[in-house]
Amino acid sequence: MLLPILHLFNDGYLAAMPLILPFASEEFSISLGTVGVLGSLLSFSGIILALPAGMAAARMGCVRILSTAVLCYSIGFLLLGFSTGPVTVFLSFILGSIAFGIFHPVAFSAVAKSASDSDLGRNMGIFAATGDIGKIAFAAAASFIISFTSWRFTSITYGIAALLLFLFCFAASSLKNGKTTTNTYSERAKMDFQILANKKFALSNAASLIDSFANASLFIFIPFLIVFRGFEASFIGIFTSLFFVGNLLGKIMMGRLTDKTGKERLFICCEICIFFSLTALAFATSISVISVLAIILGFFTKGTVPITSTMIAEAVGKHDLDAAYSINSLSTSIANTAAPLLFGVIADFLGIQSIFLACGIAALCSTIPAMIIIRQKEQS
Repeated sequence: MLLPILHLFNDGYLAAMPLILPFASEEFSISLGTVGVLGSLLSFSGIILALPAGMAAARMGCVRILSTAVLCYSIGFLLLGFSTGPVTVFLSFILGSIAFGIFHPVAFSAVAKSASDSDLGRNMGIFAATGDIGKIAFAAAASFIISFTSWRFTSITYGIAALLLFLFCFAASSLKNGKTTTNTYSERAKMDFQILANKKFALSNAASLIDSFANASLFIFIPFLIVFRGFEASFIGIFTSLFFVGNLLGKIMMGRLTDKTGKERLFICCEICIFFSLTALAFATSISVISVLAIILGFFTKGTVPITSTMIAEAVGKHDLDAAYSINSLSTSIANTAAPLLFGVIADFLGIQSIFLACGIAALCSTIPAMIIIRQKEQS
């Protein structure tokens, strides 16, 4: 029960922090260029911290690492609430970035360890969906509290709430005897290198990486497509809401289907649906059509999360999960950072529609590793 609550807080706080930034930037005259750097900083940390977080969790236990992430959010929001200038704002975002960077590889590994093979996909789907619930809830609450109080009061309130959760987690972890020893840590560190020789893991990780690369830029560039089509700016909010609804449904439903059907075949079906949906979106001119595509895209792009997470777990077994999810988090973080840069260049030369066609082609490419896994299973 604790893991979903922590995921709700993690993703919710990550979504709420940028919403406070416009008010802080206005007060401290922070430039838009700096705002962009701060926004990128929140996701960049996964490249640096994914592997160390997994190794630390193997030694100290996942609850302690995840509660450390909560503490970073707490200090970050408190620092933001009491900030006196751009420097303290920057430090608060660094803390938020650290929290985000260490959370997901450790959390998904913990979910995989606690689930049985028969309900792993279901548990992954539900766990992933709690993050979206947190995004909606905490982001909406932040906007509401700011409108009635101030951005400083909101930030301090969030900081105190995270501090209380950290104290609860710390107390819970203190009640358990640490079962992981230095010897276990040495074994885990050794597995971090051996796991790269696992062909099934390498293929599953490649499918996840390319899938992330195909989907990472959608939420960034879709508003530009809406403006390009000449729709009102208010429609961006409607599209976003429908996209999040699709996210929730996709993660839960695909998680359940993962346990009942072939993971790789289900993944391939999702990517094909993504390709056709993105192609349709690139040329759609009707609000009603784009609204339907928002739900469909949200469903399939995030529906692959429990599928790929389960593929990773199945590839390595229970013993190498910390290493597997750390490497996978590192890979997807690189993809999420590189994709907007590459597709932005493509858009400059070929136009905004080309991004969605390119993302669709990338989605099809992600099926290649899955097809190889299916072929290997059939041969064995």
